[in-house]
Amino acid sequence: MSKKSVWIFKSKTQMIVSIILFVIFLIGFIYIGTVDFSKNNIDDNIKIAEEYKDILDKDNIYQYTNAQFINDYIRSDDVIVLFGIKNSEWVGYYANILNLIAKENNIDSIYYYDITDDRDNKNGTYQSIVNYLSDYVTHLDDGTINIYGPTLLIKKNGKVIYFDDSTAFISGNISASDYWNEYQTNLQKLTLRAVLKDYVGGENGK
Repeated sequence: MSKKSVWIFKSKTQMIVSIILFVIFLIGFIYIGTVDFSKNNIDDNIKIAEEYKDILDKDNIYQYTNAQFINDYIRSDDVIVLFGIKNSEWVGYYANILNLIAKENNIDSIYYYDITDDRDNKNGTYQSIVNYLSDYVTHLDDGTINIYGPTLLIKKNGKVIYFDDSTAFISGNISASDYWNEYQTNLQKLTLRAVLKDYVGGENGK
């Protein structure tokens, strides 16, 4: 009886190893069953907050997106999108101020498009976005047009009501933290409050 029960194992060691592997497999199967694969490994708001540590709070409303989505989205009637570039404190500070004022106006989502790679690689879809916004983006002396970060685009009822890339071109030795002092921050908040109130209220400003 004893021999029949273990005949498939050549040794006790092989039997023990097989049992251990079976238990590991079973635990792994149970764990996989509890994982929610509908969620990203890192939520967008946490991802962008980690990129701009100590500047942008994790409790933000940004959603990462790509050129293909933005190329269609900016042609919609109502649009809010922040164009950013990697590792830029200027983008981080601007995103933080926009996040605060957007939440004041009960806006629960803003799309964030990191243009860095697409701009560097002259991505065709990115170029289509630039061409669509050609009346607003900066034209260099050599005729080159590009989007720079940070740039905020807001459309309402099919019309661009705000396009701001002013801090993308600040030069000199001033840092983003020095530029965004209390005065500049409050001034930007006042501007964004007015614009986002218009956006939320529509043509009647309700």
